[in-house]
Amino acid sequence: MANPGDPKSVWSTVVVIVGTVAAGVVVAGLLHDPQPAAVSIPGCEEVLLPKDMQRINYAIAGPDSVPTGFDASAKSAALIQALPAGTTVEPDAMFPPLTFDTRAIAYGRIALGGAVGDVNVTLSTSDQPVGACIAGYVDERRTLNDGTVVDVRSSEKGSRVEVYATDGSHVDVSADRVLTVQQVTDIAMTPGLRNN
Repeated sequence: MANPGDPKSVWSTVVVIVGTVAAGVVVAGLLHDPQPAAVSIPGCEEVLLPKDMQRINYAIAGPDSVPTGFDASAKSAALIQALPAGTTVEPDAMFPPLTFDTRAIAYGRIALGGAVGDVNVTLSTSDQPVGACIAGYVDERRTLNDGTVVDVRSSEKGSRVEVYATDGSHVDVSADRVLTVQQVTDIAMTPGLRNN
């Protein structure tokens, strides 16, 4: 057996201490859940990270639904009129482009200024308040004087604008780079696309 002053005893003690400290650091690292840095989005009072979405109960938020008494013909006409001047709607052999179906969804390909791209519009209604902003899905939130909320997102592929009106209308417009963010916003803000 080594004596306390024996070099073997000292090294044994050092090894035990270092091993214990290292094990403690590893365990602490495994148990510690680091908090992500706060994310700030202009106009958003509350911002959630995408991973937080799994913690939200879908039943609380409630799904949007097709507006009651939905008039597909009138809404389709309003959408066509909302397109920027000079826009050409490309024909489609499968279905009438930019014409709302029974699910209140319209899709079509347009040409403007030499560029060609797709436009998607979904209309719905909800009696739930607008939720928190989701990082990566909203770049900016604008709240207008009448309470209407406008969420804007722009990427290298195109733009998406969602309008939540105080009457429960939800207008969701996305478009390829053929349209600017402002043009997409103008379409989404069209009164004729809201509930009547």
